[in-house]
Amino acid sequence: MAWVRFPDGSRRKVERVEKAAAQRDLDELVALRAQSLDPLPRRERLVSFAEVIEAWFEAGCPNVSPTSKSRHARVKSPNTIANARQLLGSSVLPVIGKLKVDRTSTERLEELFRGLATRGLATSTIDHNWNYLNQALQYALRQRRIKTNPAAAVLLPERRPTKPRKSFTIEEAERLLVQAIPADPRPAMWLTGLMCGLRPGELAGLRWCYVDIDSKNPTIEIAERALEVGDRYVGQAAPKTPRSCRRIGLHPLLVAALQRHREEQRLLGLYEPEGFAFCTRNGTPVTMSNLRRAFRQLSARAGLGDDWTTYELRHSFVSLVADQLDDLVKVADLAGHVDTRTTEGYRHQVRASLPHAIEAWNGLLDRAG
Repeated sequence: MAWVRFPDGSRRKVERVEKAAAQRDLDELVALRAQSLDPLPRRERLVSFAEVIEAWFEAGCPNVSPTSKSRHARVKSPNTIANARQLLGSSVLPVIGKLKVDRTSTERLEELFRGLATRGLATSTIDHNWNYLNQALQYALRQRRIKTNPAAAVLLPERRPTKPRKSFTIEEAERLLVQAIPADPRPAMWLTGLMCGLRPGELAGLRWCYVDIDSKNPTIEIAERALEVGDRYVGQAAPKTPRSCRRIGLHPLLVAALQRHREEQRLLGLYEPEGFAFCTRNGTPVTMSNLRRAFRQLSARAGLGDDWTTYELRHSFVSLVADQLDDLVKVADLAGHVDTRTTEGYRHQVRASLPHAIEAWNGLLDRAG
C-alpha cells in the first residue's frame, strides 16, 4: 500500500493485490501530481463499454495497435466504419454497453459471444464483432482510459462450417449465355460480369469513359468502383487494392452487346460520356441489393436455382477461365488478385470429371508405343 499527496493537500491511496498493478497505478498518480492534476475518485474514472466504443468511433476507428511489422495507421473505409457501427450497435452494446470495462471479466465477454453463437450468427460475424470490440478497447488502453483489455484473452466459440462458394459449370454457363442472358433486360451487364470477372462494386460503378469499344483493341479499364454505405450509393472510390486496377481485353460477343446497350441508352436519353454504363432510369448506378436480386432472378430463369450471389458470378469467371488457360498467374492478373493464393480460393470444378489423367496417360502411352 502507498499514498500519494497532491498539492491541494489531498491524498490518494494505491492498494492492489498484484505488484505490477500497484506500480502502474502509483506511476499514474505520480505523473498526475507532476502535472498538478487532481485525479477524480476511482468510481468516477471508470468508463463503460458504450463510452469506449463511442470514443473509438469519434477517433475514426483506428487499428488495434502498432506491431513489430507495422507502426503505421490504417484508414478504414466509410463502409467498414458503418459495418462496425451496425454490428456493435446490434450485438454488443445492448448486452454490455452499460458495464464498466475495468470491472468486466474475460469470462463475461466469452458469455456474450456464446450468446451470439446460440442466436445462430455466422462465425465470421462473431469474429468481426470481437475484432471491432478489441480494437475499441485497445484504443482506450492506449489512451489510458482503461487499465486492462478484457477482450484480448477471449476464447471465441467453436467455428461453424461456412457456406461454400460455387461457380457455374461449363454446361450451366452455356445455358446462361444462350437462354437466360439474351432474354434479360440487361444482357450487356451480365455478360460484362461473367466475361470480365468484375467485383459487384466494379460492375455497378463502371462508367463509359473507361469502356473502349470503338478501337481495334477494345478494352475495359477498372479504375474505380461504386461505394455504398448503409445500402446507399455515396460516390465513386478507388478499387479494393492497387492490383485491382487493371485493363481487360473484350471478346467480340461482349463488344457487340456493349455497343447495342450504348445505342439503347442513347435512344432512352440515358447515355452520358462520363455516365454509368449500367444505370437506373435516373442515371444512378444499380445498388448492390438490386444487383443481387436481379442476379438471383436471372439464375432462376436459367433453371439454376435462386441461391446464387453476384460474387459467385466472379467465382464462375475465375473457374471457367482457369479451366481454359491453365495459368493461375494470368487468371490472378485478370481478376485483380494480389497473388495466386487468393485465386486458388476462387477456383471450383467446372467439369463433371477431370480429363487430365486421360491426357497424361495418352501422352505417355503414345511415347512408349
